[in-house]
Amino acid sequence: MRPVLLFVGAMPLYGYGSAIAFGGVIAARLLWLRREKMGLRDADSFWELINLVVLSGFLGGKILFLIQYGWSGLSITHGYSVFGGFIAVPLSIALFARWKRISALKLADYLFLSAIFWHAFGRLGCFLAGCCYGRPTGLLWGVVFRDIRSLVPQEFLGVRIHPVQLYEAGGDLLIASVLWRVLVATEQGKYKPGLVAAGQFAAYGALRFSLEFLRGDTLPLKGPVTQGQALGLVLLAASGGILIWRSRCIPSC
Repeated sequence: MRPVLLFVGAMPLYGYGSAIAFGGVIAARLLWLRREKMGLRDADSFWELINLVVLSGFLGGKILFLIQYGWSGLSITHGYSVFGGFIAVPLSIALFARWKRISALKLADYLFLSAIFWHAFGRLGCFLAGCCYGRPTGLLWGVVFRDIRSLVPQEFLGVRIHPVQLYEAGGDLLIASVLWRVLVATEQGKYKPGLVAAGQFAAYGALRFSLEFLRGDTLPLKGPVTQGQALGLVLLAASGGILIWRSRCIPSC
């Protein structure tokens, strides 16, 4: 749609990066307002956590993109696999929680709720850039990309395709709204920590598995199953693992 929003002098302002930056600022602000409930004792601890999570998520996504696609299309601003964040971020949360001696499950609840909210902005950025595009469709709400700077393949320019980026952004916001209620109930003592994180893994895994049927950039795995669907199933399994850990875990974890 709008790979480049505008030019500041000769410097382009990209829609993808702008959407992600805007979403990141809002997500960080929401976390800041609840830093004490997260168990963070001071502002330094908060920013240490944010920097660690952002860096690990960025590197995890880039590394998995390389594994899936190779060097093709990889750059600082493009080339990212969200599933890489689901691997790297939990590891960084566990290390940080151990370092600061606070609950890893509690941190995970807050961070993964903010992550799914932030990811909605990321998918809006994908829509602007034309990446993660959908398959051709005859439906009235299909969209047509015409900008040659977009990441939609040449054969799809001028063709009506599914706006799967918007489908996913809407799904992310719906998941976030439901999990927000669960988080508030957890803060009130109705649930033990970990339910939000498990719910995020399960809900996003199911969402991504479903949307793979409509995406035009899928990577095959075996038979009709795509890599994205396989990773979605892994997230569903990981959700079960979190629930088992949560049921056996002492309060401090």
